[in-house]
Formats: sequence, structure tokens, C-alpha cells
Amino acid sequence: MTSNCCAFSCFSSCTRKCKRPSKEDLELSGPMNASSNSRYVTACTTLGEYATTSALPSSDPAPSGSSMERNESVEESIEGSKSHWSEVVKSDPSITDDELVKDNRAVFRELQSHPIWGGFFRTFGYALETPVAGMPGYIHVSSGKLIVGEKFAEGGQAELFHARVIWYKSKIIKYFLKRGYEWVMKVFKKGTSLRQLQSQWPLGYLQFRGELGSNSIDPKLVRYYCEVFFGILLEDGRFAFLMKREHKDLRKLIDQRMLEIGQGEGPFSKEDGELIMYKIACGMNWLHERNIIHRDLKASNVLCRVYGNAYQVYVADFECSIGVIGTGFWRAPEILQAIKDRMIYEKIEVFSKKADVYAYGMTCYEILTGKFPFGNHSNRDYDIVLNDGQLELPEYVEDWIDKIVKRCWNKNPIDRPSFIEILDLFANNSARVSNHIKKLKIRDDNLK
Repeated sequence: MTSNCCAFSCFSSCTRKCKRPSKEDLELSGPMNASSNSRYVTACTTLGEYATTSALPSSDPAPSGSSMERNESVEESIEGSKSHWSEVVKSDPSITDDELVKDNRAVFRELQSHPIWGGFFRTFGYALETPVAGMPGYIHVSSGKLIVGEKFAEGGQAELFHARVIWYKSKIIKYFLKRGYEWVMKVFKKGTSLRQLQSQWPLGYLQFRGELGSNSIDPKLVRYYCEVFFGILLEDGRFAFLMKREHKDLRKLIDQRMLEIGQGEGPFSKEDGELIMYKIACGMNWLHERNIIHRDLKASNVLCRVYGNAYQVYVADFECSIGVIGTGFWRAPEILQAIKDRMIYEKIEVFSKKADVYAYGMTCYEILTGKFPFGNHSNRDYDIVLNDGQLELPEYVEDWIDKIVKRCWNKNPIDRPSFIEILDLFANNSARVSNHIKKLKIRDDNLK
């Protein structure tokens, strides 16, 4: 799968010269008609109550069961996942809602006016009319209309909703229709300060968005990371990311596979497991090349597409990684020790590339066994790790994989491998991975 630099070349000019708005401008950047406006306000102010299949992409099958049954199923799933939510820095409770909305708008205007990644930040259904950097007399306008649908997941920081986008520009509509894109929105919870949230964004990722806008990405690039297309400010002042919809997260796929197979073996075949672990390492190496520390790698933060018996995986949930404290036993011993000592905010150096490698080892444990790491212990029982407790891998795991994973779990960060080394080990020991690499090379040669 290649990068979408060609798409971003047509996204980069969603602006217009300052002038009296036409009727078309008002329809696209101002309020919608009466019925549409009512739906939009409902979506932005009470997203949890907006449960209608009309907001889903038109290519989606209608969800089975009643709206109430679907909502109950989603809520049960969310409740069951809370024990594995990421820990995050809390927002300032002293600021009022009105002050927060006003500040979020001011911060968003600053982001839109940035000369490199300003085009990444968009509004839908209204416009802040922010001046465009380097284009005197031009302002940012609405990118179209946004319809927010049912909530289907929730985490510590945000909620996920199905979404439908009606784009302003016809060539963008054609681009996404041709490729069958569908959308989800990651909406940060009410009370989230955009000023604080932007401090969590890795600089390397914003620079990457700027590169996409300048059309300088290698078209042969294979994507192993989640596609976040735009940062959006909703009219009610909440911030959201507009993302490409994938089929499911890897944890859900693992659970599904374990129900089908049973508990006596891992969720994937030897070959499939090797390729999944390799692709996740590719995604993590991509992040580390841009000095992005994930801080919360786990199977539920890996998205996947299922093509019959084949799987494509994408590392996700890294776009707000700074400030995330991670999840349970996916966290490295040095992080757990800092938490236990109540020094986690003073010892920021514990959030390192090597800590990501440790979390990768725990994610591999999920892939190989279908189980959560130390799943029979309380999430606060840090001593099991700090006192050198180790997980054991089943006998069906080959020795070379066992060695890689246990090196990732090394208590001393210096002794953990880099992702470059992990990729080499997979390439040299796995026939399935070696064949995958050869196919990519043939594809690249054909693109020259």
C-alpha cells in the first residue's frame, strides 16, 4: 500500500481569497439547511445519542439488531476494555467550559496559520477564516460537511465514531470514492484542552504531515502506520482527528480467533504470526526514524485489515503520545518503577525507544499466545515485574522468536534490541517474511 501524497496535493489548497461569500460558500462553510443543521448540531453536542445508520458510509451494510441492542453491545465492550485503558495526563479542572472553547479556537487558529502543517488542520460546516501562511489575502474555509455517526469505541482520552464526509472539492470526492475510503473520528472528550493536547503531539509526526502537503513522499513507501488525515475543531470546541477506517483492532481479531480456535494454541499460524510481528516492527521503526516514541504499544493500538486469510496491520494511537503513561504490564520496568516511586513526571527519560521495544515484546506475547501479559495479576501489582518475574512462551514458539521476545523484555534497556535489529532477525529467520520482502522488491522494481 502506497503513501497518499497525490491525495494531499489536491487537499493543500482548501482556501479562498477574502471576498463576499457566495451562496455556495455559505452552504459549505456556514450553517447547513434547517434539517441538516439540526442533525449536525446533534452530532457535535450529544454524540452518544446520535445512533443512526444513515451516518455510516453508504457502502456499509446496515448494522444488525436494533439501535438499543447495538448501543448496549458497544457499552458492554467499552466497559470490558476499561481495565486496559491507557493512563494519560489529566486536564486542568479549574478552567470553565466557555473559557476552554474560546482557548481551543485560539489555539486552532494558530495551528491553521502554521507555514508547514497548517493545511492539516481543518473545519467542517463552518470556518474560523484563519489567514493562510504565505498567501496574503487568503483564508482557510470549510472543507465540506461532516456527519458524525454511532460511537463504537472509547479509551482514556477519546471516543471513536463512524463518520461520513461530504467534501468541498469534487476531485477529493472522486479520489476517495475511487479508493473506497471510509472514515472514523477520534473525538477527544469534553474538557480536553487543545493547548495541552498539542503539547502531546510528536513534532516528527507534524513534520511528516508537512512533507505530505509538499508532495515529497516516496510513492513506493509501504504504510505500516495508521492514517490520520486531518485535525478538526468541531463547532462545540472539541478537537478530533479524522482517520481512515480500518476493519478492527488487532486485540479484537486475536479474541475472535481464540474463540474460533480454542485456548490450546495461539491465535495465528506460525507464518501469519511472524508476518504480523514483522509488520508491527516496521511500523515502530518508521516512528523511531522520526523520533516518535509511541509510549503505549499493545495489540489494541494496532489496527488491521483482513483480506481472507491475510492481514495488513498498522501501528496506531501515536498521534498524541507525549503525555501518555502507557498501559499496565505493557510498560517497561523502568516506567513501572518511576510510577511506584511517584516520580513519573520527573523521570521523562524512561519513555524511550527501548521502552517501546519492551512493549513490542508484550504485544508479541499477545500475538503468540492470545493472552494479556500477566493477565492473572492486578494491573497495579508492579512488583511481579520489578522482582524479575517473567512470562513464559509456549513450547510451540520457535527458539529464535523466543529469544527475540525475551531480549525485548530485558530489565536493562541497553540490552534490548533496536527495531532495525528486530527486522533483520525476522528477515533472516522467517521464510514468510523473506518472501514478503522479495515481493515488495519486485513491486518497487516495477514502479521504477
